[in-house]
Amino acid sequence: MDLMDERKDALCTFCRLVYDRRLASGTGGNISVRHKDGFLCTPSARSLRTVRPETVSVLNPRGQPVKGEAPTRELGMHLAVLAKRPDMEVVFHLHGAHIIAASTLLMPGPDSLPPLTPEFVFHAHPLPMLPFMVPGSRELREAASHSFSDTQTKALLLQNHGIITVGRDFEEALNVTEAVDEAARIYVLTQGNASLIPKECIAEIKAIP
Repeated sequence: MDLMDERKDALCTFCRLVYDRRLASGTGGNISVRHKDGFLCTPSARSLRTVRPETVSVLNPRGQPVKGEAPTRELGMHLAVLAKRPDMEVVFHLHGAHIIAASTLLMPGPDSLPPLTPEFVFHAHPLPMLPFMVPGSRELREAASHSFSDTQTKALLLQNHGIITVGRDFEEALNVTEAVDEAARIYVLTQGNASLIPKECIAEIKAIP
């Protein structure tokens, strides 16, 4: 099995994982990854629960489809984020219900979801959020890639839409996503009234190896 086939299999495995964890539903959500000859991404209008190696969109280094099904309409956003972050290999864009619910209660800006758990602080705090922009639009693509120009940023909340996370591999991108999802669930369940991790502890948590 060559590297592309391995990455196709890994992409399909994580598509099913995020679907089973209710971080995506219906035909929502998309994932992309670099490979040595270009990129792989999930196909358009297909549920992540049904993505198979033969349906994965294969793209050349210019982001043009060469094999598989037509790519997600969010492809431009994925490619822009990966171009901005050569240190990252994977992009998740997911629509978990609790993440979206929290985004409707929070204000866009550089620090949206408060520090509610050590896992969230370690992986994704401060969490920037963009105001609502039409999915697949040039406006969203440019704003998202700009947000990831900070190399400390691994997650971006999209108001009324979902989240974008990046990782050096699929596992890291999922860990970041789940950390945000857990904090979003707590925020929604407590109606934004939970106690917060003290500011003086945040740097210490981030320094944990």
